[in-house]
Amino acid sequence: MRLVLASTSPRRLDLLRRIGIEPARVAAPDVDEDPLPGELPRPYVMRIATGKAQAVERAEGEVVLAGDTTIAVGRRILAKPTDEVDL
Repeated sequence: MRLVLASTSPRRLDLLRRIGIEPARVAAPDVDEDPLPGELPRPYVMRIATGKAQAVERAEGEVVLAGDTTIAVGRRILAKPTDEVDL
């Protein structure tokens, strides 16, 4: 079984390597990450992570690992930072 990381996040790759996992390849999923109107944080994260996993082509014997990090305040999803000022 070969692991495909569906993320270009250096942090996710680093986390895997720290626990001794080296993905066979890293793929950049093309997924619209804009929340749907009225979408709550948990369903949003599940939709995005699933979409990322499904967006990556896989060969026989490959398993795709995808995830998403989202910050929310109550039921409100906060936008991802776009530059250093947003951090």
